[in-house]
Amino acid sequence: MREVGLLAAALLLVPFLVYVLLDPQAGSETLIESAAWITGVTLVPVLVLCSASGLRWWLRYKRPHATLDCAQAVDSIVESDASYCLLLRTFGGDGKVLLPTHPRMGLWSPALTLEQVTARALSHHGMRTYTLVDAAVQHSPPGPVYLRSTDESWREHIRALVGKATHIVLLLAPGREMRESLAWEIELIRSSRLQHRVTILFPPCGRKGRYHPTHLTARANAERILEMLELSAVDVPAAAEQMNRALAVRILGHEDDRRRVSHVLNVASTVLTRRGIIGTKVYDGALSLLLRPPLVPPDKSGDS
Repeated sequence: MREVGLLAAALLLVPFLVYVLLDPQAGSETLIESAAWITGVTLVPVLVLCSASGLRWWLRYKRPHATLDCAQAVDSIVESDASYCLLLRTFGGDGKVLLPTHPRMGLWSPALTLEQVTARALSHHGMRTYTLVDAAVQHSPPGPVYLRSTDESWREHIRALVGKATHIVLLLAPGREMRESLAWEIELIRSSRLQHRVTILFPPCGRKGRYHPTHLTARANAERILEMLELSAVDVPAAAEQMNRALAVRILGHEDDRRRVSHVLNVASTVLTRRGIIGTKVYDGALSLLLRPPLVPPDKSGDS
């Protein structure tokens, strides 16, 4: 609708603007008659172009999928040998971050949510991405597999999914403070000693050389999360300085011969330019870089 509306408005306004520029002294009646004639001549091409453009996007648009009942699907997910990613999000920020696929096209570029970009990056590694959603949500956009769960059972489902997840992605929505539910999930990860599976995903740090203030909130939340996870051999204040333009932070774990675990942070950042806009390709590159190393639990191997 955005593309069709802009195209129609631009083409329908052109006749009026052209006539005013050619004859700025013309009266209102003459202007209306001439503009109406020019508009009538251009109306058919406008309708054809708008219809073709709308049909093109309608055919490309991926329809929403029905969400799955987590109570029925969770057992098959955790019992399967297939690797998967669990996406945990700050409450109230679902689908708030839109990334253009072709930033140079501006408003004409299709956009993907950060959840969709994450699921697509994990699919390149042969993994499906699962995330929980409210029980009232019956349909969801393509991307992660949304599992609907009630308020009474979501903790039980998260506990089962966290234990078998190959990757755990914490998506920080812009301008959203960390809620009690996310704090409980982080404590579950810490108590289960699964810090080495965690990747923290940030919203874009800015556009065209200017920083978003909401990124500061995400950085503060990320610093708090790192402290809550109680990472060994990680200087959290020093790590916070490295997250100035961070897109994602990957936690890796290594166990020595004495079974002592040490963690290290792998930070993927970007550089803001006056003309550049952060799009899907920037996040694709960051996630591919962070998720490429094989992930081995510390209690099974000393490699990371």
